[in-house]
Amino acid sequence: EPLVYRRLCVGWAAVHWDAKRLIDALPSVLVSSSKSGDFPRDEGQPCRTSKMDSREFLQQIARMREAAPSPAAMNQNAASASWVYVHGNVLPDMLACDCPSPLPLVDERIARRSIWISSAGARSPLHYDLPHVLLCQCQGRKRVWLFPPSAHDKMKPLGKVFPGLTAQERIATTRRSEVPDQEGMYVQLEPGDALLMPSGWWHEVESVTSGSALELGCVSIGLNWPEVGTAIEAFAQFKECTNYPILTRGQVLAQYCGKEKAMTLPGYDEPIF
Repeated sequence: EPLVYRRLCVGWAAVHWDAKRLIDALPSVLVSSSKSGDFPRDEGQPCRTSKMDSREFLQQIARMREAAPSPAAMNQNAASASWVYVHGNVLPDMLACDCPSPLPLVDERIARRSIWISSAGARSPLHYDLPHVLLCQCQGRKRVWLFPPSAHDKMKPLGKVFPGLTAQERIATTRRSEVPDQEGMYVQLEPGDALLMPSGWWHEVESVTSGSALELGCVSIGLNWPEVGTAIEAFAQFKECTNYPILTRGQVLAQYCGKEKAMTLPGYDEPIF
C-alpha cells in the first residue's frame, strides 16, 4: 500500500533550488500547456507540448503566482490563458546529484528520475503508473488522492486493455468526485516529504504553492523503479482487479524495448498473467 515518509528528503539541495541553479542545469524544458489546468489531457485532447527556454518558463510561473489564478477564473479569461507544466521531464545528471536516492532505495534500482514543475492549481486527474513511484516534494505542496488497483474497471481508463502502455491509456474517464472517498486515501505532501505509490495504484495529484517569491513553483522529483520488463512478474497481483483483455508479455515489452528485441525474450506470446 502507499506509504508517506515525512521529511525523508528535507536534506536535499533540491529543496533550496533557485532559478539560476535550474537554468544552468536545464537551459530548456519540454512544457505542456492546458486551458483547464488538467494534464496530460486538456478538454478531452492530449495537452499541447512544446520546448521552452527555462528562464521564460519560470517567468511564466512567476506571473501566474502573482495573479494567483483559480481554475474557475482561468476558464473565464481569454482563450490564450493557460497553465504550464514541466510534466515528467527526465532529470539531468547535474540536478540528480541534488536528489540522492533515499534509503532503502539505491541508484541501481531506479529506472528513471523525473522532474515536475508547475504553478498552483495544475492537476493530474486519476491515472495509474506501471512502475512504483516515490514522489518527493521539494518546493510547494501536493495534494494526492489514491485508490487501490481493485478500482481499475470502475475507473474506466481510456485504454481498453490491461495494462495501458501509454500515459494517455492509463487515464480514468471516471471523475474523482464519482468515487466514494472512503474507498481511497488522501495525502498532503509538504517540502521534504515523500509518497510511495505502488504499481497500479490510481492517483490524482494537484499542485499547491505558498505564493512565496522564493519558490520556483510546485517542484517534485519522481523516482521510478523497476524497469517495466523486470516488473512484468509483479503484474500478476492485478489478476483479480480487471476484466479487461490482457496483453501478452511481448506486447508490453515491445512498447519499451522494441518488437525486434522483445521477440528474442522468453514468453513473448504468453499473457502477462
